[in-house]
Amino acid sequence: MNKLGSGTKDFIIIRVCAVLILLYSIYLAAFFMSTNGVNYKVWSSFFQSPLNKVLTSAFFLAFAIHTWRGTWAIASDYLTPKFFGNFGKYAYLTFRLFVAAVIALVLTWSFFIIW
Repeated sequence: MNKLGSGTKDFIIIRVCAVLILLYSIYLAAFFMSTNGVNYKVWSSFFQSPLNKVLTSAFFLAFAIHTWRGTWAIASDYLTPKFFGNFGKYAYLTFRLFVAAVIALVLTWSFFIIW
């Protein structure tokens, strides 16, 4: 029996993804602060580590989930027939397709570069 509602699950998923994004950002900031003069060679060797590849992939996956769920919440609240009349459902669908395309592009691009 599931005791959490759909909105609560979305809230938790978005917050967990946000924490993962924050932790990765702190990790990357620590790298920059602990390294004297980041150049291509240093940056490239940093990303040759399998750990960094996994962490960066996890970051982009968290980013994708966070973006998808967050924009769904925004779209379902504001891109509705209540605000836009009959155009609301088309605005919602267009927005969601655009977001899906951008997320797919970013994920594909990032995984090709990382791996």
